[in-house]
Amino acid sequence: MVMNPIRRYYVVPIVIAIVSIIAVFGFGSSDIHESQITRVIDGDTLIIDLTTIRLSLVDTPERGEPGYQEAKDFASTVCPVGSNAEFIEDSWQKEDKYGRSLGLVFCNDMFLNELLLTSGHAKILTGFCDKSEFGTEDWARAYGC
Repeated sequence: MVMNPIRRYYVVPIVIAIVSIIAVFGFGSSDIHESQITRVIDGDTLIIDLTTIRLSLVDTPERGEPGYQEAKDFASTVCPVGSNAEFIEDSWQKEDKYGRSLGLVFCNDMFLNELLLTSGHAKILTGFCDKSEFGTEDWARAYGC
């Protein structure tokens, strides 16, 4: 079957335009960074290269609180130092009050934010559900957003 030359005249430029827009702007507005884990500070804070990352919407115990070491060890198991990680920056709230980048972290095809919640090492930060672009995602809603 041969495509009508007039139809081809319109379809090809439209397809090229759509592909170009996606290539330039992407499907969403989040920035994705791939690099290596250089340090696990605690259950919800990691360093990827030189960037300190605070996991969006999850809260693990702080140093001195019950569960701190378990949460840190869990994060270190999922995302060990030296492993490759993908960080997806939260486009609605790029940094917290301490200047840490906020977002989602994936290591070894595992989603750390959600795994901390499902394992019981973290709770959802409900006060940030409407401030994060990830607040309406299924994993966040399942834990209280």
